Amino acid sequence: MINNKRVLIGEGRVAKVYLEDGFAYKCFQSTYPVDWIKYEVKVQNEIVNKTNLPVISYEYNEGLNEIKMPYICGKELTQRILVDKYKNGLDDLIALQKQIYEYEDLDLPHAHDVFFNRIENAKLDQKTKHMGLDALASIERKNTLCHLDFHFSNIMFDGSKYVIIDWVNAKLGNPILDIARSYVILRQYAFRLSDQYLKRMAQDLNLEVSLFDKPIKLMAILRMLELQDNELDQRLKELIYT
Repeated sequence: MINNKRVLIGEGRVAKVYLEDGFAYKCFQSTYPVDWIKYEVKVQNEIVNKTNLPVISYEYNEGLNEIKMPYICGKELTQRILVDKYKNGLDDLIALQKQIYEYEDLDLPHAHDVFFNRIENAKLDQKTKHMGLDALASIERKNTLCHLDFHFSNIMFDGSKYVIIDWVNAKLGNPILDIARSYVILRQYAFRLSDQYLKRMAQDLNLEVSLFDKPIKLMAILRMLELQDNELDQRLKELIYT
């Protein structure tokens, strides 16, 4: 039941977000599994408690299928770049992403295990499935914190500082996977910056750009599994099949 004082400020596929008395409430559909909501809260608070990253704490409201969190009064980095014509957006994104990699061994699932099961059990043709599993096997297993959905719209700016949001996909893994995931998303939605981003990250981490070839194919396949057929675009297909 939604309080009349609440104001709708956002809506996604599975939840609506309301504002009330300085707090945001992420309200899920009644059919959305409670265990998934509690998992999202657990992951978020693991990041809050085990790192010094700019993140906000979550609170599960028992019986209401909702998450309570401090309201971030600000704008996405996407808006700063597109609307405010802010010139250092890519620099800021890269600096924040590298901060994430300072942390290891949190109580989170491991990307290798999750991605193996996801591809192994997916309804993919054998060629694509083999391509994905081969790419995964070629990547060194590490226990570094990875956001795994890191892009301009998951960085909020409150006027003086940034807050990184939407940690539900976070896992332990090799940062190469995280960077490849960001590259795939940028390739779809910020094409002009995608190659510049990859070159900068490779240079900063002292890696050859060619080391990202297989991780990018892997993350493009996983991205394809998330999307509906009508959401697939040519750029995503090119990352997988060329």
